[in-house]
Amino acid sequence: MVNPYTDESEIRRSYHSGLQPRHTAQFDYLEQVQAYQARLKTDADLGELPEHVVAFKTTRYVGRGFRVTCRTSKNDWQDIEGEVLEDEWRFSIPPEHFASGFAMKLVLHHDAWSEKGFFWMRGNDVQVPAGSTKCLLDDGAVRFTYNIRLTGTKYRPSHLITLRTDMDGWGRDLFGRYDRHNGGRWTFELDCHLYIENFLARFVLDQAHLNSDGAFEITSEQADYERSDDAISFDVEPDAFQHHYGNFTTIVHRLEQETVYPCGRHDHEYDVIVIGSGMGGGTLADALSDAEVKVLLLEAGGLRFPVHFNELPRHEVSWVSRDQLDHFDNEEHSSLNPGVHFNLGGRSVYWSGLIPRMQQWEFDQDWPHAVRNDLLTGSGDASGYDEAEKLMRKQKSLGPYQSDVIEHFQRTIGDDFDAILLPRSMHQPDIDEDNRPANVIERSTGGFSTADLLLDSLGFSGTPGRDYLGVNLHHLATRIETEGNRATAVVCQDLAGREPRRYRAKYIVLACGSVESPRLALCSQLVDPNNKIGRGLTDHPAYFYNRLLELPTEGPLAWLGDSKGHSKVLLRHKNGDPAEHPYNIELLINARYWDTRHADDDLWRERILSDDPARVEIKFIFNSRLNDCNRIRLKEDGRPTVRVARNETGVPFKKEIARVRNIILRALEAKGSDSLEDCYLEGEWREGVHGSVHHAGGSLRMSDNGSGVVDHDLKFEAYDNLYCCDVSVFPSIPAANPSLTLVALALRLAKTLKARLAGAS
Repeated sequence: MVNPYTDESEIRRSYHSGLQPRHTAQFDYLEQVQAYQARLKTDADLGELPEHVVAFKTTRYVGRGFRVTCRTSKNDWQDIEGEVLEDEWRFSIPPEHFASGFAMKLVLHHDAWSEKGFFWMRGNDVQVPAGSTKCLLDDGAVRFTYNIRLTGTKYRPSHLITLRTDMDGWGRDLFGRYDRHNGGRWTFELDCHLYIENFLARFVLDQAHLNSDGAFEITSEQADYERSDDAISFDVEPDAFQHHYGNFTTIVHRLEQETVYPCGRHDHEYDVIVIGSGMGGGTLADALSDAEVKVLLLEAGGLRFPVHFNELPRHEVSWVSRDQLDHFDNEEHSSLNPGVHFNLGGRSVYWSGLIPRMQQWEFDQDWPHAVRNDLLTGSGDASGYDEAEKLMRKQKSLGPYQSDVIEHFQRTIGDDFDAILLPRSMHQPDIDEDNRPANVIERSTGGFSTADLLLDSLGFSGTPGRDYLGVNLHHLATRIETEGNRATAVVCQDLAGREPRRYRAKYIVLACGSVESPRLALCSQLVDPNNKIGRGLTDHPAYFYNRLLELPTEGPLAWLGDSKGHSKVLLRHKNGDPAEHPYNIELLINARYWDTRHADDDLWRERILSDDPARVEIKFIFNSRLNDCNRIRLKEDGRPTVRVARNETGVPFKKEIARVRNIILRALEAKGSDSLEDCYLEGEWREGVHGSVHHAGGSLRMSDNGSGVVDHDLKFEAYDNLYCCDVSVFPSIPAANPSLTLVALALRLAKTLKARLAGAS
């Protein structure tokens, strides 16, 4: 095969025209596309690295015949040779390049390769900003790979295409990712440090059938290989349900089989079917089964992680971005960010853990009074929020530094602002209610996830165990069957068994998320008396102050600048009408300690610990009413499209949040805070006004007057036994993160369904 991209003049033309040659196509992983810029360190971070140097720390590409060169936009993308110092390549760059800023990329060569054999580092150009004096990259940011693609939709998921090579052994499957865009394609990235010699490769269908037209050769003279699914063949053509989700494949493993007990495929009527195992659905299913309600939980994904990912060994690649699915298309002028995860536990396996309560004023904006009263006060000893905080293991303390920060705020700005520990799900069983060490009889479960909650139940027989709880993984719900004003069954695709399934229940609950639940409702053609299904999808806008100011290291407040100090604070206005200041303020000191689980002390010291003075971050999150112009619609294949406008709720408050920022930073005596102006300067702020599926809701809104999609008990207005339990039922989007409120709603719905089942019997 001829490589059309070895012509240097063509590569240079593509750069100067603003296009990337196919050598340098973006990674499939979003976080890797952005990794280079994120990993550029400031001059102060680079220690004794000489000025006017680009350095590449690597254990993969030193010795063994490898040679790395540097090419920049200022030298017409010609090779700059480097020198090797143990595990580091260094490239001397003319000072004038740094003075004005430049784009750069590294290129990999090998002694065994011909002159045509070289590899550009994958991803976008590294942008070195003007005024810097040095640049450091490492193996976490730089990748040289073969990209092997099979294009087309013939074998899209839930078919699975893998790759096998003679280098790895013809029995080993190499997994890729399916991207549904640009005509669809499977992509396999093979790192060059593992594939120095030429090798043979074959595609494999469903881990069983090698392509029957033989192997094809991969050589160093070509980085990208592309074959069409029309140009290859397999000895069988098995049927598989083909869905519209990108990057979603079905793989079953023995751990899953022996851990999650399926309910079976027989035609049995359950008390309740819950569709979706995330924050709402997983909590609801577990609570119902504890109350001796026969529950079937349907989840489209499999068992990925048994606990929150923060309790696992960490990784420099973001698993949150890596595992989220491509599940909708933005319409013109819409830019809602994706974020759905199909796996046991849904997004509860990946969330940030913040659990602030909604305040009275947030409920007063469109929320049913019955919901407000149950969550804030309840009818017994505990409110709905109390019960949810207990289940989610609300954090009790961050220690003396956190306490001192809050006490300092109370002394300095306490007349105008409440300051509390930013509420978070982080189990601390050895801390009592007075924040003192307690008798340790319980081990921490870490951050809350419904994967952990459900697997705990499934691990034991009995009522609070698995006797009333069944979980069917790899079951993608495609339609709700109805008769008159009743929902009768859920129709699914068993993606692992490759069979359609149908399950009946007395009550059915959608808990698939703010895009997926309305998608299922629209696919099922549910009666919509108020024409609100799929309308109103809205997120709360957020404003991030970009400058991370240092805290003092001298004087009476020198303790604030402690490089080992860490604080998470929630600030709210305390005087006047709270609706006049419709936002929460999140403040972080030394945000690098947000999630710092590391088993390797050396890694901890290198990656996390720092002697730099403490820095402070500030974020303003606004309450927002639903925008009825926002909507979800379906394409012919059932894939949703969304139209979500910029959320301008915070625009009238820009000057105010700049002034409040100054009050807070000056109370901390942050360096440079005295020179800040009481005005909003666009370049100083990052605006989250487009929204993400993480916090967006309202697409199946609740009401207490029959004007929404569901009522105050989360029951669909047009059906007697169909409910919804996810953020899509929110009638407004609070400033508070939605997770605690959703779990409280799930626990409340469990009581409602238990009572109705008891009344029916």
